[in-house]
Amino acid sequence: MTRIEITESNWKDYCSIDTVAFSIAQPGAMGEPGGVEIIDAQGQVYHTNYCWDGLPYEYLLAILPDLGDCKFGVMGHQAPEGWAAVYLGMGNHLTIRTDYYSQFDEEVRNRRIERPGELYQQWSEIVLKLLGKSDEN
Repeated sequence: MTRIEITESNWKDYCSIDTVAFSIAQPGAMGEPGGVEIIDAQGQVYHTNYCWDGLPYEYLLAILPDLGDCKFGVMGHQAPEGWAAVYLGMGNHLTIRTDYYSQFDEEVRNRRIERPGELYQQWSEIVLKLLGKSDEN
């Protein structure tokens, strides 16, 4: 599956995504500041950047309503009910639905991922594997 880019001109098409997990980078994060990656229940991957792609943060909240209930800090974040928060290091955050979290955590342990930077590089691959959409299945 190809990655779908969400832009200021097409964002309304993606307000009903059945989101399983999403990552978000704070404006000063390492990697891609402002980058957002979303994976839905069908394994489709979406991408946008609220800092550099011109997508207003309010539009991002329409796509990811639970994002508005997250509380971000320097070394992690709190997720709303029904979601688990995972720190990916250097201002990058992952929020994953709790019904997928235990499988996700087990796969992280099986891969012996111990540092946030390692998880930053592998989280989407792990989620896609859980959804049966990876080459590892």
